[in-house]
Amino acid sequence: MRILIITLIVLAATSLQAQFQGPYSPPPDEEGSNAVHRDSSLIVRWGEEITVVRGPEDIAVPSSDPASAGEPDNALGRSDGSIVSLGDGGTATYHFQDPVQNVSGPDFAVFENGFYSFQDDGWYLELAFVEVSSNGTDFYRFPAHSLTQTDSQVWSYGVLDPTNLNNLAGNFPLFYGTPFDLEELGDSAGLNIDHITHIRIIDVVGTIDPQYATYDTAGNPINDPYPSDFPAGGFDLDAVAVLNPEAVSVPDHSREQSAKLFPNPARNQVQLMSEMAAEVRITALTGKNILRRTLSPGERLDVSDLPPAVYYVTLQTPEKLFTQKLVISR
Repeated sequence: MRILIITLIVLAATSLQAQFQGPYSPPPDEEGSNAVHRDSSLIVRWGEEITVVRGPEDIAVPSSDPASAGEPDNALGRSDGSIVSLGDGGTATYHFQDPVQNVSGPDFAVFENGFYSFQDDGWYLELAFVEVSSNGTDFYRFPAHSLTQTDSQVWSYGVLDPTNLNNLAGNFPLFYGTPFDLEELGDSAGLNIDHITHIRIIDVVGTIDPQYATYDTAGNPINDPYPSDFPAGGFDLDAVAVLNPEAVSVPDHSREQSAKLFPNPARNQVQLMSEMAAEVRITALTGKNILRRTLSPGERLDVSDLPPAVYYVTLQTPEKLFTQKLVISR
């Protein structure tokens, strides 16, 4: 069984490498990635003051409820997997009493909770624009680019190629932040890049319907999983980290996600991909404990009784604690 699991890991990695088509940063553990791990020595502090304005679960449905998963305080402090969902077009604005300064290399990083989907052999990513302000009133957006095809809609649990994405928060998985360099906005009149008091995260409405689409700097509609018509819809904001004065674009390739449940999204069963046994705990986005048991490597778990939804999973091995987001879809 261990040989089978290792083979699956190698095949998945080979397939993933083959589908990288774009010119931008690959995901963590790939050569050339600029992902910032939550334990990176570049991080000196975390966002501690936030205002959230949620968008609807589905912008195309006027009666749609606002996204409701998580609380704004979940996005404060260190990246820990607890999130606040912004909904379609929702915003989160951080206020920094001690302004963020432009230094050498990236100046801050935004963390979301994307994950690798073994079912679709790719990365499930929800995206957001990032803007900054030096006075709390006038905001300036980082130039963002999406090379994802726009011929067909990425479905609600579809996957993206992160190398097609630039300056869009959420292009890396859980515990890995997307870095932003204030130098890119250095020519913006009215913005002092050495005195950034506010950082704003704005959910990308991933539909390619022109009536509701959001567009990158080049005028291309940004195609990401849509609709996300559930309480955890839209960008799931985990944290914002400020990077240190000697920041350089050096990725941290810490391999934290070496124990997983797959397939993901799942229907009736999931299997433990790990080289050792793990205690599995499944929790609803509300924090309610759903299931807890120990699985052996390769052992299957029946999840057919769980309603279709997004859940948090923690897997405790004798060596580490791993976290992922699990989607049940039928």
